Amino acid sequence: MINIIKFDNRILKKMFNFDLLILATINLSLIMKIISRIFILFIASISLFALNLPQDTVTKDEDKVYNSFDTALMNPLKVYKLDLNNSELNSLPESVGTFTNLKELVLMINNLSKLPESVGKLTNLQKLDVFQNKIKSLPKSITNLQNLEVLDYSDNGINKIPESIFSLKKLKRLILSSNEISSVPANIENLINLEYLDLMGNNITKLPYNMSKLVNLKHLNLRQNKFSDQEKEKINIMLPNTKIKW
Repeated sequence: MINIIKFDNRILKKMFNFDLLILATINLSLIMKIISRIFILFIASISLFALNLPQDTVTKDEDKVYNSFDTALMNPLKVYKLDLNNSELNSLPESVGTFTNLKELVLMINNLSKLPESVGKLTNLQKLDVFQNKIKSLPKSITNLQNLEVLDYSDNGINKIPESIFSLKKLKRLILSSNEISSVPANIENLINLEYLDLMGNNITKLPYNMSKLVNLKHLNLRQNKFSDQEKEKINIMLPNTKIKW
């Protein structure tokens, strides 16, 4: 009888150990599943980061401002802003046309007498600033800049507004102050998106009546010109929704 009991105890012990083995196996399987899921989430996070990386890189490229022409020329397709203000430039190289993604070109306070025709290749350009140079005329290719929104052509000693400017339909800001302009052509009406026009410091005596078609014009600077009081009154009536500075 005693032997039978001992035998039964051995059987029970083995059965108990078998249950523990099953339980351990189940727990190990659960742990492996958890580890597997964590690993999958980790890989997915890395993949998502990798997908977003190029977009972040492009954003940084667009924010970077290049102040050296030669440095920018090393990787022209990554240049979005080129600021060469006050650089004592006497000429702008034809190779500026290689910056086909350029959005802003600042050439203010230099000694430029002209812009190269290759400027017309900058079809993504939104801002062109040539303030305080000696550029008497613009290249014919300027008409290709159909995305241009801001043009600062002030203080260049011009006596008339180049006709090519009136083909830039997306212009919102046009700055022509401190020149020698004596009249404003009637086809200024083509600049239907114009919001800001600065003609301060010229020799203008009157404006064309069809400027009333510039329905988006919010600000007009006419200070330091040669308008009579009668002409000022006409302009005020013609542009009732425009803030005019006299």
